[in-house]
Amino acid sequence: MSVQELEQWVDSAARSAEQRTLAELYRGTLLGVAAGNALGIPAEGHSRRSVERSFHGGPTEVDPSELATSWDDDLAQTAVLAEALLEGELDLDDLARRFVAWGKTNGRGIGHLTSEVLDQLTGEESASSAARVVWERRPLSSAGNGAVMRCSPVALRWRTSGRNLVRDARASALVTHYDPLCEWSTVVMSVTLALILSGAPVDLNALAAHIDATGAPDEVATAIRAAGRGGLRGFELDDPMDMGYTIKGMQVGLWAATQADPDIEAALTEVVGEGGDTDTNGAIAGAVMGARRGAGAIPGRWLDNIAGTDRLAELADALLEKAGH
Repeated sequence: MSVQELEQWVDSAARSAEQRTLAELYRGTLLGVAAGNALGIPAEGHSRRSVERSFHGGPTEVDPSELATSWDDDLAQTAVLAEALLEGELDLDDLARRFVAWGKTNGRGIGHLTSEVLDQLTGEESASSAARVVWERRPLSSAGNGAVMRCSPVALRWRTSGRNLVRDARASALVTHYDPLCEWSTVVMSVTLALILSGAPVDLNALAAHIDATGAPDEVATAIRAAGRGGLRGFELDDPMDMGYTIKGMQVGLWAATQADPDIEAALTEVVGEGGDTDTNGAIAGAVMGARRGAGAIPGRWLDNIAGTDRLAELADALLEKAGH
């Protein structure tokens, strides 16, 4: 063996190790969505005190009934988006058709806003206008968390291309959630996940400064900075007036991204224990924690009670292949 061949052998081993690590993190991201979502389903809509009373401090296990049940909307829409991204540049009409098909065949847990938009899509509205039409006719803010909850595949597909990542993050939100807060909170979480997968630190002040420069609503950057001060309790996740607010979902994800000790089980049980939109907050935190720690760090007893985990691993692997090494 020549010196050059020896060097190439070492380089090849390093690339192989890097690829194995990325595969673990990619799988961890989607399986983290599944784990956090399933853990939070029983406590959805409960206040923090109600969670403490009803679940003796908070859910710590995934209900085995999930094995025989269709995926909840958080996980199902994540998978739909992943499948669309595997086809190439995200196409709004294609993604809309996929969401409509899911709504007709499953639709478990679908939010009111998404349901309205899907109904609009089955009529005469195009994918580029349906969400806007619904948003404009609603008297109150429609900044729900239904887009930010499903965005992790965008980071898996485009972790090495900021331009494509931001473009598809925005598109993935706008197909159902027209509010700019939904659009930009989805961008924030997609960027955050891409940074984590690339091994870069998540600096909330730098992230806020970059978002400020985009022309996004001021509330987004303000919430990013606030996410680094204090803990989950300060987000008041169980406030019945805004428990499904997209900014709160984003802040949960940023909290998960900046925890010094990224223990998945501890983090997800803490998130769910705060009450509110627990299944969605769990899904968002699960994606982040899974991206940080990998699939092997997710409790196996949780995954054993969730249907379709093999399919999620396949989607993660396919997205990694598309993203390149």
